[in-house]
Amino acid sequence: MLEYRNLEALAAVIEEQGFEKAGEALHITQSAVTQRIRQLEELSGQVLVLRTHPPTLSDAGRIILEHFKKVRILEQEFLQRSNLASAGQKPVLALAVNADSLATWFSSVASLYFSRSSGYLDIRCTDQDVTHILMTSGQVMGCVSSLKDPFRGCKTDFLGKMEYRFVSTRQFAQTNFPQGIDGTTFSNAPKLNYNKDDQLLLRWASQFFENAHPFQNSHFVPSSEQFPVLIQQGSVCAMLPDHQYNQYKDLYDLVDLSMGKPVSLPLYWHRWNIPSEELDVLTGIIKEVASDKFFSLQIHTSSVH
Repeated sequence: MLEYRNLEALAAVIEEQGFEKAGEALHITQSAVTQRIRQLEELSGQVLVLRTHPPTLSDAGRIILEHFKKVRILEQEFLQRSNLASAGQKPVLALAVNADSLATWFSSVASLYFSRSSGYLDIRCTDQDVTHILMTSGQVMGCVSSLKDPFRGCKTDFLGKMEYRFVSTRQFAQTNFPQGIDGTTFSNAPKLNYNKDDQLLLRWASQFFENAHPFQNSHFVPSSEQFPVLIQQGSVCAMLPDHQYNQYKDLYDLVDLSMGKPVSLPLYWHRWNIPSEELDVLTGIIKEVASDKFFSLQIHTSSVH
């Protein structure tokens, strides 16, 4: 039989990214955490935690962690409905959201959730192409992703498409693209990427240039909020979501260099397919905000059991 305290230790090791920090979070010693994990592994007959830095889960560990988190959120909601929950027992929804969504429309989601629910959000920020990794590893129970197909045991809603434009200041364009943009001038121009997982510049450039190099002469700044600020200084060009471009184009004298072909990035909301009131509330808010904000929205729900 799986002991709750051992499952709690497994979750803490992954959430805190280490045995020592897990012990601090649970107010027990590191050796006690190790012993609890060992008991789980002996019971299951499999290695659950890979001793990497930080620790990662085996396939069996991911299944057990996902089970524990599903049970925990349902338990927290039951205690909340029964008025038995303390402040620390309120439901916590761990989510993975891409940076551009956080910088634009998802802040409205968070604000509405704060006002409509007594639960807590625990948002992890990563690229929209890799948020699903946190989802499938059991670390989060919902994610905004560019991937369409639903994951095992999850429901999926199509939210719509975010439009991205290749932009710079007017002066930057006149200096770096005096005769227009081609593969050489694009590759040689100073550019801004979020990180090395960022494929937006590549997606745009590949529509026109066979040998464009979006990471050549590129700075990497993992902050969507800083992109328009850095672009307005006139030293770089970059991809911006329509919302930010429209917000700053007059203030910063930005120009659209997309040559009539902005990049459309479809976004999907994936969530665990469990009877969770908190996830239902959050999902409703996400659909509401997405339909009202920045997308060409067509809500469609699918699931995989």
